[in-house]
Amino acid sequence: MRFLKSRLALSCCLVVLACNLRTLGQTGSEIALPGTERTTALPGQEFHCHTHYPLAQCQKDILQLKRMLTHYPIEGLGHWTWVLVRSQDWKPISQMLGLNPESPAFTAMEPRETFLEEALFVHDPQRTSELMREWRMSMPKLLELAVSHELGHAFCEEPNESAADHFAEELRKGGLAPCRLSKEAKRKRTRAEDLDARRLGALKLP
Repeated sequence: MRFLKSRLALSCCLVVLACNLRTLGQTGSEIALPGTERTTALPGQEFHCHTHYPLAQCQKDILQLKRMLTHYPIEGLGHWTWVLVRSQDWKPISQMLGLNPESPAFTAMEPRETFLEEALFVHDPQRTSELMREWRMSMPKLLELAVSHELGHAFCEEPNESAADHFAEELRKGGLAPCRLSKEAKRKRTRAEDLDARRLGALKLP
C-alpha cells in the first residue's frame, strides 16, 4: 500500500477532479433499485459514478458496493463519498495524480472521498485479467481488499500504510482495530507538516 503527500498543484487537480466527478456523474440516490433501500441503507454515504458511466451499470455497481459496505461498521465513518470511475479514464486520472495506474482504488482524505475503478466490478475482460495477474487474486477478493484498505485510511484518517493494512485486516475479520493516533492528533501533525498539502491513500501492490 502507498500513501502520498502531494504538492499544491496536485491538490488543485484533485479538487477539480472530485468536483467534476460529482457534478458530471450520476448519483446513487437518483438510480437506486426498487426494493433495495432497506437492505443497503447507509446513512451519511454518498455514491457517484464518473461521467459517461452507463446508467444501468452504475446502478448495479453501486448496489454491489453498498452490499459490501454493509458488512462493515460504516456508521462510524461519518459522511463519506464513493466515486466509481470507468477503466478507460482510470489510468489517465491516476497518472495525472502521480499514482500507480495499476492500483484500482485511492482515497482523498480531506475531501473525504474514495475512488474505485470500474474493473473491480468485472466489466472489462482485458483490464480484469491485468488486475488478477498483478494482484494474484480473484476479483471478488480484490474488491474486498480495495474497499477494506481504503476504509483503513478513512476510519482513522490514517496516513500509514501498514496501520491501514492492519485496520483493514481486522475489518475483514469482523473486528475494529483501535486507531493508531487520535484524529485530532493527526490533524495537528498534518497542519504542522504542510498546511497546503492534500493526501492520497492508494492501494499498492504487495
